[in-house]
Amino acid sequence: MRHLALLLIVGISFGAEGGPIDHSFGAVLWKGLNILAFLGIVYYFGRKPISEAFNRFYSSIIQSLTDSEKELLSAREELLKAKEELEEAKRRAEESVAFAKETAESEKKKILRHAEEVAQRIREKARESVEIELNRAKKELALYGIQKAEEIAVEILKQEFSKKEIQEKYIEAQLKVLEGKNA
Repeated sequence: MRHLALLLIVGISFGAEGGPIDHSFGAVLWKGLNILAFLGIVYYFGRKPISEAFNRFYSSIIQSLTDSEKELLSAREELLKAKEELEEAKRRAEESVAFAKETAESEKKKILRHAEEVAQRIREKARESVEIELNRAKKELALYGIQKAEEIAVEILKQEFSKKEIQEKYIEAQLKVLEGKNA
């Protein structure tokens, strides 16, 4: 009933617009009835499509809210999974870093040991090379000394044999040696 009164007031106000103003009760009543008849026809024929449209609109809103809620729950679950995966990734990264440090330390020790071994071998080879070169130098020096001594001895003998009395003593000594071998 309240709706009917509201429609009547709206219809009267629309009927009062435009044209010459006729304030007679019959004219106003007639316009109101026309509007009511029009609205009744619209209600009778449009009730079902309008109701269906509103129901579809309401259903789409409800469906949209339901979908949004499902998406929110899904997003929360994915966020929790992502946080767990992040924690797992952090843990694995820490383990990897620790393993890499251990491996690096082990490799460092291995490399230092190897370098020490190589250095030791190089020192030993250097000592051997020095000894070999020193012995060779000693031999060369001894050979050179012998050669020089021989040259000096030859020179001294030449000088001494140039003297007559030395030549005579040498010949006498050689004759004694020969006599001793023949006797």
